[in-house]
Amino acid sequence: MKTRLNSGFTLIEVSIAVVLIVIVTTSAIASLRIGMKTMNGTEVAANAAAAVREFREYTYQDTIDELDLRHNQAYSPVLGDGSPMPNSNGLSLIVEVTPVDDYDPTVVVVTSASRTRIVEVQATYNGTKILEAVWLAAEH
Repeated sequence: MKTRLNSGFTLIEVSIAVVLIVIVTTSAIASLRIGMKTMNGTEVAANAAAAVREFREYTYQDTIDELDLRHNQAYSPVLGDGSPMPNSNGLSLIVEVTPVDDYDPTVVVVTSASRTRIVEVQATYNGTKILEAVWLAAEH
């Protein structure tokens, strides 16, 4: 009696192997895409933080009247010396300046009633808000 040796794989075994490879590959590609987005988001957030810090340095010597002129203005990121900030494509800084009471900065007042301001800067990347910073500026 002859026995026939089965060598090779059946069509079902090959099909299952192909499906498993496709599932593993798809999962790996999805994970890679998520990782790349996260890495890009981290880089954008770091650039936004640097842009706000540099803007604060750039406006440090501004008088209250000069700060008032910056209200509701949008700026491209600059370094503390005023030169354009590298690697800041797509970033924009939106500035709001609010006059507050000289002795109680929780009370908003009219511009002429005080020499103290709350400066709020929103860093946006391609129109999406990334970061917000607030500080108090006073001139006495």
